[in-house]
Amino acid sequence: MLFAPAPLAALLRACALVTLAAAAGGVLANEPTASTPAAAASAGGIEVEGFRFDAAAQVAGQNLVLNGAGLSSILSAKSTAVAFYLPAKQTTMEAALAVKGPKRIQYFMVRDVSARDLSNALLDRIRQNNSSEEFTANIVQTSQLGAVFGTRKELRKSDMVTIDWMPATQTTEFRLNGERVGELIKGESFYQMMMKVWIGPRVRASTRNALLGQPG
Repeated sequence: MLFAPAPLAALLRACALVTLAAAAGGVLANEPTASTPAAAASAGGIEVEGFRFDAAAQVAGQNLVLNGAGLSSILSAKSTAVAFYLPAKQTTMEAALAVKGPKRIQYFMVRDVSARDLSNALLDRIRQNNSSEEFTANIVQTSQLGAVFGTRKELRKSDMVTIDWMPATQTTEFRLNGERVGELIKGESFYQMMMKVWIGPRVRASTRNALLGQPG
């Protein structure tokens, strides 16, 4: 009886294992699985300035999809990496504002910013991107916004803010690094004003398009 040389025998055994695994529908040890980095890299999230936005989020018990994410220069310099989460993908400002259900605006600070400067910048953006009638109708709510970060001197790089719309209570909730800050703010029109801070008509096209999943 003839025997294959040792290296050839090892090769034949390896080929046999591959054939058996393929026939059984098995997965080889070095193939990517759901838990390997290869699968995680294609999970659908977006990274902006080193900050990762997951492909989905949950607000008020409802699953939301990542609509888009981008960089915002809200203070005339790179300040926030921001993302929108909506019940379904929307590609226009009007559709994003009108879609029903919970919503989330999430942003990371990409540099240290004083709380006062951030609040003033948000208020300025609201004035620039909404009509005087809309602003006047939400004057109480905008005054509440000014107090959201009132107990902090500054927001630091990597701080995470979420702004959630909860239709069951018709309120907007702010959280800083997972902890609620400020009071709940009533009214859907106020949340729509907050969305326009990043997708309004006077926002840089690159930021608006990124959040709406549009090219460039």
